[in-house]
Amino acid sequence: MSSRRFRTAWVTGLTAAAVTGGLMSPAPAGAVAGPVAADGYAFTAKVLVGDGAPVRGCSGALVSREWIVTAASCFADDPAQVRAGRPEQKTTVIVDRADLFADGAHTSEIAELVPAKGRDVVMARLASYAPVDVAPVALADTPLAAGDEATFAGLGRTGTEWAPNKVHTAAFKVDSVTDTTLFISGKTRTDSACQGDSGGPLLRETDNGTELVGIGIRSWHGGCLGESDTRTNAQAVRTDDLVEWMSATVNQTWARQLAAGDFTGDGKTDAIAIDKNDNKLHAHPGDGKGGFTGRRQIGVQWDTSRVITAGDFTGDNKSDIVAIRDNGVLLTYPGNGAGGFGTAVTAGTGWNSMRLLAVGDFTGDKKTDLLAVHDDGTLYIYPGTADGKVGRGIVAGAGWSGIRLIAGGDFNGDGRADATAVHDNGTLFSYTNNGKNGFNPGTAVGSGWKSTRLITGGDFDGDGKADLLALRGASTFYTYLGNGRGNFSTPVITQP
Repeated sequence: MSSRRFRTAWVTGLTAAAVTGGLMSPAPAGAVAGPVAADGYAFTAKVLVGDGAPVRGCSGALVSREWIVTAASCFADDPAQVRAGRPEQKTTVIVDRADLFADGAHTSEIAELVPAKGRDVVMARLASYAPVDVAPVALADTPLAAGDEATFAGLGRTGTEWAPNKVHTAAFKVDSVTDTTLFISGKTRTDSACQGDSGGPLLRETDNGTELVGIGIRSWHGGCLGESDTRTNAQAVRTDDLVEWMSATVNQTWARQLAAGDFTGDGKTDAIAIDKNDNKLHAHPGDGKGGFTGRRQIGVQWDTSRVITAGDFTGDNKSDIVAIRDNGVLLTYPGNGAGGFGTAVTAGTGWNSMRLLAVGDFTGDKKTDLLAVHDDGTLYIYPGTADGKVGRGIVAGAGWSGIRLIAGGDFNGDGRADATAVHDNGTLFSYTNNGKNGFNPGTAVGSGWKSTRLITGGDFDGDGKADLLALRGASTFYTYLGNGRGNFSTPVITQP
C-alpha cells in the first residue's frame, strides 16, 4: 500500500477565535462518539459554514498547509449544487494540535472551493496557511476491501458532549465497497459517527503511518448524545481514486499577478501578489536571504487590476505599485515605506493592449522605467518621470508574441536593466540591454520553465545583484539568486 503527502508554500497564520454552541451537520452525516484522538490526528479540521452563528458544522482533513478535503454536503443539501469558487456563505476552518478553542489554535476563512465531479467531496483552500507543525494527512492510492478495519476522526458531537473541542475517533470495519462508496459499521456499540462530522477523515494505519482512504458522509448516529437509535452503520466516500485530482488541485496557483519591492522599508525585498479568488492584495515579507516569512493582506478590491509591477516610480526611494486596470488606465500607487499606499496617480490611458510589464532603469537615466509587451508582440520602453508617471513609449523590439513572462533587472552587472523572459516552449532567455533603448539578441539561460506561473525581478538576498523570483505550483516561491554575470544559482525554495 502506498500513500502520498502534498507540500505547498509560504508561512503565515492567524490566531483562532473561540467557537461555542451546538452545531447541526447536514442531515445524513456525523461526528465521532469514541475516545479523544492521539496527537497524530491533528490534521482533522473543524468546518463552520455561515457568518456569526454557523448554520452547519462539519469536519475535514488537512491535505496540505493550504487545502483541506471535506464533504460537499457541508455547503449545500445537494452536493451537486456546490460550485467552484468562493463559498456562498462565509466559511471558517479551525485546525490545532490539541485543543481547537485554546489560545494558539489556527483559524482561517475558506477562499475557494473545488468540488469533485460526481462525488460528495470538495477541496477547500484556506485563506491563511495552517501551522507548519501540523502535518497534513497522507493520501492512500489503494482502496480498502471488505473486512478491513479503519479509524474515523471528527470534531462533532460525541456520546457525552454537544460541541467537543478535541478530535475524537471511532473504530470501524468495512462491510462492502463500491466504485465510489465504503459501507462501514462500528466495531462496538460505542464506535459511531454523530452530527457535526460530515467530511471527517476515514483513516488506515500502515507501516508508513496514517493515511486517508475516505470521507464520512452518512451515519445512523447510534450512541450519540441525544440520539435513541443504536445502529452504528455509516458511509464514506472513497478518496483513494481521487489522489490525482487532489494533487492537481493542491498544485494549482492562487495568484494571478506578482511583483516585488521593499514595501516595508526594512531593506529587504518583498513579494506582493493578487489572490485570484478574493482579489485581495497580499504581501510576502522577504527574509533578506532569498526566502519569505509569511503572507499578510495589504489591500482589497484589486479585481480590476489586470497587470501589476512594482518599483520606485515617484523618486522617493520607496517601492510603488503600477497597475493596468481593465479599462486600460495605468495607475501608480505610491508606497509609504510602511506597507501601505497612497492615492493612485493616473500614469497613462489606453493600455488595454499591453499584456506584460517589467520594471527597471532601461534608459540609463537613474529613473525607474516600464517595459511593456504589446498584444502584437511589440516591445516598448516607457521612460519614468519620477513623479509617478511615464513618458512616451519607445519601440525596443518586435516579435515578442511567443513570450509569456518577463522580468527586469540588471542581471549582468553593467549598470543597465536587462530583461529575462520565459518563452511559450519553457525556455528561459536573457536579453541584455544594448545601451540604445533596446536589447541584444536573447541567450538561452534555462529550460523546463513551462510550469512556471509568474516571475519578477528584485534583489532578494541584499547583495546588490539582481535575482529572479518564480512562482510554481500552488504557492511555492523559487528565488534564483543572480551572480551579477547573467546567470543564477540553485534556487532558494520557500515552502510550508
